[in-house]
Amino acid sequence: MPGKKKSIIPFDREDMCYLCHSYKSYGNPMQVHHCLHGIYRKAADKYRLTVHLCVNCHVALHDRGVNDESLERLAQRTFENLYGHEKFMQVFGKSWI
Repeated sequence: MPGKKKSIIPFDREDMCYLCHSYKSYGNPMQVHHCLHGIYRKAADKYRLTVHLCVNCHVALHDRGVNDESLERLAQRTFENLYGHEKFMQVFGKSWI
């Protein structure tokens, strides 16, 4: 997305799936996944807690919960490394760790 700031999640790349490491191609587009979603999506977007996923991994995550908990924990750890636990609780009000 033009104008979007890069994710703060370590090793996230716009051209590669964060989970399966497949590369973006004509038949394999990347989608942005908010690691903290639902009611937390806007804050996750604001603090750039997103990763790029291929369609297959994104569907598996939302349909079956594959890797969902590990990405939630990763988002929390990444945020807390930068801003601290107290700020995380102020913003999100919930701990995934």
